[in-house]
Amino acid sequence: MEDLRKQRDPVQAQRQEAREKAQEHVQRENAHSDRKFEFSRQESADQERLLRQPRSREYLAVFEMMDLLSATDEEIIEQLKENMDEEEAEEFAGMTDEEILEEIRTIFLEEFAQMEVHIETVMTGVLSKCYISGCDCHAITSEGRILAHFKTGEAVPEEYARGRIAYNRHPGCRCVEVYNNCCRVIMGDGDVLEIPNRDL
Repeated sequence: MEDLRKQRDPVQAQRQEAREKAQEHVQRENAHSDRKFEFSRQESADQERLLRQPRSREYLAVFEMMDLLSATDEEIIEQLKENMDEEEAEEFAGMTDEEILEEIRTIFLEEFAQMEVHIETVMTGVLSKCYISGCDCHAITSEGRILAHFKTGEAVPEEYARGRIAYNRHPGCRCVEVYNNCCRVIMGDGDVLEIPNRDL
């Protein structure tokens, strides 16, 4: 009987040791998970703070450049160019539509790259004023690509609907950025007005 107990004891000791190691592993994983959550929360708070910073003059010009692609009315084109300095107006006058599209995309993405924000993970896109006859706004995706020009009263895609509400509330704004958790209204001077989803 005693021999049998001696044989069992090492087995039980091994099992106990295995249980203790498993518990230690779970505790380490939980601690790692807590640290990861804290880091993620801090990273999110930093990102939100960065996105409240005023937008640059180059970024604001992107939304005027979009109209140069479709507008054929000289008066509209002149109106758009009035908002640019002489050097910019001359530069765009000699560009093809494809070059303007690439310039729009580059400036758009650089704005958020400078903030070190992975914009495609948090932003749906941006709505801004459209000068084309019969249209009131146009959209650009979070990758900096033009989505469409929308006619007055025409429905926008569902994911942009909150942005249309914010845009209509602030008709004098330069654009409205649509995010997962809010809309950010960008004023003419680049200042940012944040509107949570619950208020739209």
